[in-house]
Amino acid sequence: MEINTRDFGPVEVGEDAIYEFDDGLYGFEDVRRFAIFAREFEDVSFLNLQALDSLFPCFLVFEPWELHSDYHPVLAKEDMEFCQVDNIEDLIFLVIATVPDLIEDLSINIKSPVVLNPKTRKARQVILQNPDYPVKYFPFRPDGKAGT
Repeated sequence: MEINTRDFGPVEVGEDAIYEFDDGLYGFEDVRRFAIFAREFEDVSFLNLQALDSLFPCFLVFEPWELHSDYHPVLAKEDMEFCQVDNIEDLIFLVIATVPDLIEDLSINIKSPVVLNPKTRKARQVILQNPDYPVKYFPFRPDGKAGT
């Protein structure tokens, strides 16, 4: 299936790349269908989460373990039920990045990841039960925190 993207023009994606967000994403509650696809930039592959029915929004996303090796998400019971899984290992987690001018300022939202069920093609943005996970984690800073 060919989709239109904000940043890359037409992109071919498989049906397995399309997810339905019944609740949308925070701040984009009316946008319900997204596709996930990878794009190469200077020999690095990046994942994108692109709205299907419009060019906006499009998010840069990462698997959290790529940038936070000690990531152990804890989901609320209602989120597990919504995702229709008994084991958290049956889900795919993606974190949304904020892209600045300097790589040191790149932040990822490790508190509210996007959770995907590849079997049902359903997805949801959740708020994890982990109290120490920030909305803005800076993976390219030694302590992961914003500068003062």
